[in-house]
Amino acid sequence: MKNLKAIIFLKLLFVVILFASSCKKDVQVKPSITGVSEETTILNIGDKLTLAPNITNTKGNNYIWLVNGKETASGQLNYTFQATEAGTFDVTFKVTNKGGTDQQSFKLIVEKPIVITLADQLNVSMCNVLEITPAVTGPDRKDYEYEWSIGDSIIGKKLNLSFISPEAGTFELTLRATAGKQSVTYKRKIAVKAEQYLKNAYTVLEYAPSPGKNHNWSIIGSAANWKYGDEYPLAYNDFLTKATGIRKVNANAALFLGSWGGSATFKFDHTVANVSGKTDLELTAFCSLRDQPAVYVAYDYNKNGMPDENEWYELKNDDYGQEDIPEYEMIFTYNKTETDARRIYSYFNWKDNQPNLANGEVITNKTFTSSMTTAGAFSNRGFFPGLNVADNATKQAVILDGWKTSFSRKGKRVSRNLTGAAPFFQSLNLDIDLAVNKKGEAIQLPGIDFVKVQKVIYPFQQDLNTANAIADYNMEEGRMLQVGSILDKHLKN
Repeated sequence: MKNLKAIIFLKLLFVVILFASSCKKDVQVKPSITGVSEETTILNIGDKLTLAPNITNTKGNNYIWLVNGKETASGQLNYTFQATEAGTFDVTFKVTNKGGTDQQSFKLIVEKPIVITLADQLNVSMCNVLEITPAVTGPDRKDYEYEWSIGDSIIGKKLNLSFISPEAGTFELTLRATAGKQSVTYKRKIAVKAEQYLKNAYTVLEYAPSPGKNHNWSIIGSAANWKYGDEYPLAYNDFLTKATGIRKVNANAALFLGSWGGSATFKFDHTVANVSGKTDLELTAFCSLRDQPAVYVAYDYNKNGMPDENEWYELKNDDYGQEDIPEYEMIFTYNKTETDARRIYSYFNWKDNQPNLANGEVITNKTFTSSMTTAGAFSNRGFFPGLNVADNATKQAVILDGWKTSFSRKGKRVSRNLTGAAPFFQSLNLDIDLAVNKKGEAIQLPGIDFVKVQKVIYPFQQDLNTANAIADYNMEEGRMLQVGSILDKHLKN
């Protein structure tokens, strides 16, 4: 009997153990999701993204996908998100089994598409600037890049384009806007109307010569032709008008700017286009290869017809940054003119602004008979600017209206030994792309309307009369600057 009871007990114990073991096998482990990045994924409309998280326990799982809280798929481990509209999206993957639930979210941003709009009609006259300002909408980003082009030529890399063409015709403009992974191209035709202009900057806005030995302020033409009709001793404003009229029909009619600091300002009758990769201006000047003038240009931003002080930029050349005195100044003062029976004597003084003051006096001494032009007038060669003998009988010299008896010339000074550097009339090719501001920073100009030319090289030279000692040659006629034509190289008419 005892054995029977023992057997029954053992059998019951076996059943209990078996039941407990069976219950233990039925306990499920809570699922765990991995492989979901915390970073936000950026998409564009039209993109597709397959989301494939990792699951540590896949037995008995139920899967649900939700987009911004709304169920979009179930029963699948992976999910393909299609970007059909712009916005911010939380894509949640939820896994559930008898052991519990886990969920993770993918953060997605679908960016707005780039959209470009522009006026339907674009029209402008040749050699005029048209400000083109497209409207661009799209994603809120800081990495927008723009590129304007005509055919293979890139003409701008900013959103707004200052368009100018030296040629008439119809052109197709292309604007490419890029942000993130998006790149959109927009095309628009622009009609450029034909106009008639002159190539030369013939209008003389300002004439500020610096005197010296045998300098001739009244020349409009060639200094060598003082005797044959190229002198025009006029009041200041009348001289500007006369010079403008002559240069309009004769581009080569030069002005005699003189010694250091002498300058003149000219105006085109149109805007000279800044054509990328090409030189834009051709300047004719009498100087050596080692004392070429400084050239400043201005674009008439406010369209007031005059160059404003903040519109001037220098064109870099080989002498840029070589100045030994950045702010040099020379003051010239007329003294007197005297005559005797045969000769005339005219005096002026000069001094500079340096701590060790330099100064001097220049005397013009010439006979009446040797100074007459073929028209019977007394030449102004060697006279202080504006000084003229109008009456041969009285031989009285006067300063004409508008000219000053004392003035200063200011600018940078580049001191240089020019021994052996012979001056001659030469053509200088100038590129508007080389324009820089006072800090030396490059400035992108659409074109230019005004040109200022100034002598900035202060010449020294070996003097044969003093055993080849280096002497100051600033007041010597052979080192003075003359400026002739200033041509638009792109204009074809």
